[in-house]
Amino acid sequence: MTSISQLTPPRLGPRPLALHLGLATTTVASSLAGLPFHCQEGASSLPLPDSFNHALNAAAANSGTEMLQALADQGSELVQDMIDGIRLYHCHPYRRVSRDRPIIWHAGTAVLLDGAPTAPATAPAVLLVPSLVNRAYVLDLMPGRSLVDFLAECGIRPLVLDWQAPGEQEREFDVADYVTERICPAIEFVAKAYPEAPLHLAGYCMGGTFAVAAVLRQQENIRSFIAIASPWDFHAEIGGQAKILLSQREMWANILGGFGELPVDLLQTFFASLDPNLGLRKFSKFAKMDMSSEEAQEFVAIEDWLNDGYPLVKGVAADVFDKWYDRNEPGTGSWAVDGAVIRPQDIKIPSLIAVPKIDKIVPRSSAIALGTALPAATVITPPSGHVGMMTGRRAKDGLWRHLGDWILAN
Repeated sequence: MTSISQLTPPRLGPRPLALHLGLATTTVASSLAGLPFHCQEGASSLPLPDSFNHALNAAAANSGTEMLQALADQGSELVQDMIDGIRLYHCHPYRRVSRDRPIIWHAGTAVLLDGAPTAPATAPAVLLVPSLVNRAYVLDLMPGRSLVDFLAECGIRPLVLDWQAPGEQEREFDVADYVTERICPAIEFVAKAYPEAPLHLAGYCMGGTFAVAAVLRQQENIRSFIAIASPWDFHAEIGGQAKILLSQREMWANILGGFGELPVDLLQTFFASLDPNLGLRKFSKFAKMDMSSEEAQEFVAIEDWLNDGYPLVKGVAADVFDKWYDRNEPGTGSWAVDGAVIRPQDIKIPSLIAVPKIDKIVPRSSAIALGTALPAATVITPPSGHVGMMTGRRAKDGLWRHLGDWILAN
């Protein structure tokens, strides 16, 4: 009998695996080495599971040999729990089944998926623009965790711009090319295909940053603009190892010159630097879940998506490092696309800005800066994080409902 492992490729995550394991062991070891600092008044807890922080505090108050040994043992168990969680994740039977949405338009490798093909031609439509970094199916993860399904049930036609892997054309693209050669033509197609339907443009993460440039070129075709956790001020609140990584201009230039792209594992290294102990926390927690539960299946579905990214082509990566993170051109009002300066204040249609309550990928102040720049934008705060607001258990009554109500009201 053929097993699941013979039918599907093995999981590789969390990517890069060696980095996550190294961060976990280093964190526990450095916590023990820095134990005296826990005795200082006002010392804060580390971003570790609560049980280990409580043990650190107890050991700081009573640093006897037995207490220190018990703490070391607990740290070892915590790392072992993480390893057990990763093993359980690797062999979990869940595999995403493609939703098989109809393709109604394509250019290069990018396709436009219709999430409600039976909707009336007059139904309001929303063109959803995801990030280039991770796969578009975060918007349509699985039954019960699908923004696309929810919007369709509201009587809206959701259209997902699925970038797919870069092809020969896209390998020479920069950010401006994705705006002018992919997003704008997709908008024009939908406007012609459904001339009686109000069309809304919604971008998620860097897809929202791209969409700002597109909406300025297509305002006559768009009823409203929506940005979801989209960075705008790229010098806002970013620090720690992430800031150090982003400042290494020569290193990134060498990587892009050597590989001709920014590989997925290096992208994942950057995300890991935003919260170095996330892997330790979440996989040690996963190890204690019932593997047959809905909670465990959702964890695996989201983790699969997180590890299922695309490389950034050289021109886009260079723009992101140089024009966005180094010079902060969007935030300073100097970013230009195809010769036109991108001024959010020139967007005259209604705008909705969704800024999650907690976001370690796009700092709140970075996303709120776009809402400040837009005239009379409505800003909402979904009660989740960057990914949770799109796929979590509170997504339906948080972000999704806000989006549905906004589209139907405009």
